[in-house]
Amino acid sequence: MDDALTQRYFEEVAVGDEFEEWQQPTSPHVAAFTAISGALAGDGRFHDHAAARAAGLEKAIVPGPMSASMLTRLVTDWMGPLGRVLSLDVSYRRPAYHDDRLRCVALVTDVNGDGDYEGTGEGAVHLDVTMESERGDKPVQGTAIVVMPRRG
Repeated sequence: MDDALTQRYFEEVAVGDEFEEWQQPTSPHVAAFTAISGALAGDGRFHDHAAARAAGLEKAIVPGPMSASMLTRLVTDWMGPLGRVLSLDVSYRRPAYHDDRLRCVALVTDVNGDGDYEGTGEGAVHLDVTMESERGDKPVQGTAIVVMPRRG
């Protein structure tokens, strides 16, 4: 079964659980993403290596909202279709570049003890999320809170 379609349940989650996905945003991926947002489409730092270098960057960069989307995908793939993202807060620390191989990691840091989020019967799970390049840079770091169903 496709992991993105697999449902995880609150009872299966423990503090210290870690999960990851590798992603590699290419120039065509960035172009497709920025085409959706007119605000990003005209910024040469996201498309043109020369414009990015003129701005003091190594080469064209992945837009911040795209990086946040990649971490959101990591979390939603892990929790399954019945989970809900309550919050995702990220901090952009360094640029992620086109064609970087990025390790997206989430670490469970807390679970609510009674497993009953606001009387819904669901359990809240707190996560630290990080994007790490093969160079060891961590361009994006943050936290997420998700609500997951309980079994039965």
